Amino acid sequence: MDILGNVFLWMCYTSLGASLVAILLVAMKKGVRQAISWRMHHLLWFIVLARLMIPVLPESSFSLFTWISWASTSMSVEQPLSFSVEPLLQTNTQSPAVIPDVSHGSEHNENTPIQTEAVKAEGMTAVSSHPAYIQIMSVVWLIGVVILLARLFTYLYNMHTKERFLMRVTDERVTTIMNACREKFGVKRQMPVYTGTLAKGPLISGIFSPWVYCPRDVYQSLSDAELYHVFAHELAHHKRKDLLWSLLGSLALAIHWMNPLVWVWIRKMKADMELACDEYVLEILGEKEAISYGMTLLSFARQISEKRPMPYPLYFHHSHHIDQMKRRIQMISTFKKGSAKLSALAIVCGLVISAITLTNAAEPSTLQIPVKQDEKMRPLFGGTPVKGTNRLEKAEKLAGFPFKVPSYLPREVTYQSSNIYHSEESEPSNNGVFHFFRGPGTSFKIVTSTVERTQGSLHVKSEDGSIISTLSAEEDLSANGKTVKVIKRKTPSDDGSVDQDSLYFWKDEGLYNSIEGYDLLENEEIVKVIESFQAPSEELRKRYVNYDLLNNDILDLDDLEYFSEMIGFAPVFPLDLPSGYKATDAYVNKKLNFSYPENEEDKHKRTIHIMFENPEKPKTIVLFAQIKDKSIVENMRKTKKVPFERIDGAKFEVPVTSLNISGQEVFRTVPYKVDDTLSSPTEKYNHTYFWLKGDICYKVTFKEVEAEVQQQVVAALVKEKAIDLKK
Repeated sequence: MDILGNVFLWMCYTSLGASLVAILLVAMKKGVRQAISWRMHHLLWFIVLARLMIPVLPESSFSLFTWISWASTSMSVEQPLSFSVEPLLQTNTQSPAVIPDVSHGSEHNENTPIQTEAVKAEGMTAVSSHPAYIQIMSVVWLIGVVILLARLFTYLYNMHTKERFLMRVTDERVTTIMNACREKFGVKRQMPVYTGTLAKGPLISGIFSPWVYCPRDVYQSLSDAELYHVFAHELAHHKRKDLLWSLLGSLALAIHWMNPLVWVWIRKMKADMELACDEYVLEILGEKEAISYGMTLLSFARQISEKRPMPYPLYFHHSHHIDQMKRRIQMISTFKKGSAKLSALAIVCGLVISAITLTNAAEPSTLQIPVKQDEKMRPLFGGTPVKGTNRLEKAEKLAGFPFKVPSYLPREVTYQSSNIYHSEESEPSNNGVFHFFRGPGTSFKIVTSTVERTQGSLHVKSEDGSIISTLSAEEDLSANGKTVKVIKRKTPSDDGSVDQDSLYFWKDEGLYNSIEGYDLLENEEIVKVIESFQAPSEELRKRYVNYDLLNNDILDLDDLEYFSEMIGFAPVFPLDLPSGYKATDAYVNKKLNFSYPENEEDKHKRTIHIMFENPEKPKTIVLFAQIKDKSIVENMRKTKKVPFERIDGAKFEVPVTSLNISGQEVFRTVPYKVDDTLSSPTEKYNHTYFWLKGDICYKVTFKEVEAEVQQQVVAALVKEKAIDLKK
């Protein structure tokens, strides 16, 4: 029932959109009635037909529906498929501090409350996600479609069958006139003429093998000129492919039969088709034939009653209605060949109208920051006193002043990361650039600041602010003619032992530098490091990058561009979500915080995470993650489970159920705890959704977010497009 309901809702919104376009076209057609040809009048109806029949249309910022605010959210082709709102069971209340660990866990215990919740959730999937009235209306609509389509195809079959029982006209007069007419209209294929009791008036039938039907009393009573005009009209229908368009119109009417406006538009389309056909005939025959062609039409109308059998059920009909005949005669009497300029202008106008009506509203990216080269450093989430990065090049951009780094590092010592401190609330000496290094048995940091550090700032203090460390000056060192002050700092630890670290200070070109760390290198090595200090070069920028850092903060668009290349795809990166959720943080992580990695190589796949918070609901969190990995969702389809990693590294699996949200297959987990059975009894449950687009897997986890809001957020994220940083 969900599939039928989704299709029915698609039909409703498509029909509504087409009606809006039709109203616009009718108003426009009245305003330019004399300015464009009737063939252009008829062609404009194909825009309505296309909106009724094409299931998915491209998006454009120039679309009519982009200009109408309610249409961009209510009339999108994807919108009708988002009515899969199912009640969720329980929300999560985990602390925001452990957000990156929402996917840790172990083997599921069948006796735990989590399994009980899983059973409840799976039982819910048997219930349709559509309201009862939608289900009833969709069934009624489907019955109507089946009846109308059955009637249409029964008629087509009967016409094909009756063709065998008709008599082919061999009268030399009739065939001569038909051949002359074919030559005039450029119809190369033979066009047989049949007669019999099929209908009271002539008609053309057969989309692939066309033939003309003409009752014996009609072609015998008409003069040669009048019969020529009758055949010209039928061949004009053939040349203009009116039979094909009539069939498409019939299909559209069968699908959208519940919309009364569609019946009106189809009738108007038929009326314009006949006028366009007459106009085409006169374009071929010339203006001199207009009067005689009109007289033939009047003479023919007298012979054919309006009560004649309708030849095409659901097809365009009533072409001989008195009002329609008046319009045709009026057009014929005033016919003049249109100028080439006017025709070209009409075509251009038609293309413009198509562009704005045969497109859907473009869903703008919620990243509302101009992506310009000179603005890529603008913070995405506001200012922060500490900014971390995994690469030297980024530290240079963030520091705000030039600094030096060592080109020499002892064996097996590697660069880890950099922190940049900018805080008016902190002591001036705390502002600067901190580079962290690590090697076997040692770790240290190199600090560069524009302000000299005071002796008081070197002390370690307790929670109450009292000094608990002692400082002792050592013998100064010399490096490249610079004096390096050496200080030893001793700090008592909780277990009664004393920790000792070394601090080296020197001044260079107006900047204050230091090397600090526990179990530091020998003085000789420190001097070599200091003597190698230089401005960052391209070679150093390549060396000072840590690709193995677990968490990499995304601070600005420059970071987003850099990490997009690292993770191998352009991410979806909204800054706002429904219900007031704003992005507050973003970072690149590894797969172990997305789902359980299959092997060591899989563990190091990169993921991108964006955290959202609502200022009015401080306990709620939305965490949106992405990874280039098709296997996660593909395995869910097979196993109906998703594996997570528990805090102790063990694997546990959580059942998932399949939903349809905004036309996208989405898998929702049953409520689960972040560390399964290792989680505390008071810890709340998580709710996580997964979906796949191309080869990108998307995941969103909710903490203490209402069920209705969860569905709204997922629907918004499913429709969001990947950011294009090159524009």
